[in-house]
Amino acid sequence: MKSFISSLVFAAVACGGEAARNIAVEIVEPANGAVMSGPDVRVVLVATGVEIVSAAEEREGTAHHHLFVDRGSTSPDDTIPSGVTGILHLGRGQTEFVLRGLASGEHTVIALLANWAHLPLRPLAADTVNFAVRP
Repeated sequence: MKSFISSLVFAAVACGGEAARNIAVEIVEPANGAVMSGPDVRVVLVATGVEIVSAAEEREGTAHHHLFVDRGSTSPDDTIPSGVTGILHLGRGQTEFVLRGLASGEHTVIALLANWAHLPLRPLAADTVNFAVRP
């Protein structure tokens, strides 16, 4: 049993310590399956096990939010790109964001936590909601 626990601690350190912190992100608004009046929709995010800060803060134990709107997320092994339609960096440490001008219809938002270098945390901390916008 002792060697099993030692292996877990080693794995947590090898992954940058994030595994030991039980990191998670949740999209609390909009609710999954919600029907929202648009065209603007507020997204509210809650993270646990990590401090949400500006992307300019290069510290272990911190992260910032990224939103993927109506698109899949990038590979968890790659840097999240900037300047790409549908990928939003909340690099000032925001935990809320208003999606403006959404068309009527079905939408998907994926929230993903990443470090200051825009690399997704390990293990991956992500959440997805699907919702509809009605005029």
